[in-house]
Amino acid sequence: MSQSFPLLKLPRLAIDEILITMRPFELIQFSMTSSKSRIILKHLLRARVNLKYKLEVSTENEPKITMIGPDYTFFNCILTSDKLRSEKTEYLENLGGKADRIWMYSENVIMDWMRLFKIVMELFNFERHNVYFVPEAFPDQNKTIIDFIGSQLPTVNACHFCGKTVADQDVEYVLKNINVPKYLEFSCKVIDNFQLKLTNNIGRLCISDGDWFNYNHLIQLKAYELEIRRSRITNVELKAFLISWMQSDTHQDLVRLKFWVNDPETIDAIFDLPHERMDNDVIRQGRTVRNETIRIRGGFDIKRNDGATGTIYFRMFGDQLMLIMTVFECIA
Repeated sequence: MSQSFPLLKLPRLAIDEILITMRPFELIQFSMTSSKSRIILKHLLRARVNLKYKLEVSTENEPKITMIGPDYTFFNCILTSDKLRSEKTEYLENLGGKADRIWMYSENVIMDWMRLFKIVMELFNFERHNVYFVPEAFPDQNKTIIDFIGSQLPTVNACHFCGKTVADQDVEYVLKNINVPKYLEFSCKVIDNFQLKLTNNIGRLCISDGDWFNYNHLIQLKAYELEIRRSRITNVELKAFLISWMQSDTHQDLVRLKFWVNDPETIDAIFDLPHERMDNDVIRQGRTVRNETIRIRGGFDIKRNDGATGTIYFRMFGDQLMLIMTVFECIA
């Protein structure tokens, strides 16, 4: 009859040498065996091992926790209510990195996801935290999920709203309880008459399906970087926005604008503005409002009344034309 290996009876240095060869979720499983195991592991990970991960948590139908290590090594733990997939493992390797996945069976996937979340936060150091929120996956538990994430991560680097349809009250509750200073993304549909309210400047706002995004949103939202795709905004409204920017009436902290061009007349509307075509052979240096130094070549310059420059490019991304504007003050 096989017997379990008495790991905890080994000398401390020997235990540490064995533990540092384990994968993250093997370490998590080890920490769950006893309070002594968890104490030993916490000391090792926080005192001896100088390894920091990025953390991604997702609330999709099978909620998951992902740890991203060096060289794009992904460790995914997925909670499932499907007994047939219990303890299933999968290893993938491609140009995008390596992915090590394990499925854990649970009769209450959200409760066990929260439990695993707590353990991971207790054991490991993370340099970034990203949240992928899917409101329709567990609609009756959204408030509980958001409250829990906020208790573990008062501030996150990035928050992604995913799924089929998102309601503004869910977005409002997330932004009220979780600080998202750097990156906010909507890769989803939203309800009719959706209203997005941002009280502070966010680093970057990206909207992948912006058929709800209108001129009022564009004027009112505050972000250093805006990327808007498939919006309702017309070429006349986009021109009006740029005029408003040139008069310092809106978005004085704007650093970069990326905007899908759906109407070829948009280009003509932009070129109706006072502008200067810049030589591609001349490299200029500029400083953004975020004190970043950038190098600019070519493009079409428009000027704000305080002297700031907006350099506009038109670029093809696949079969889609995109307007890109970078805002800076010339320093050379």
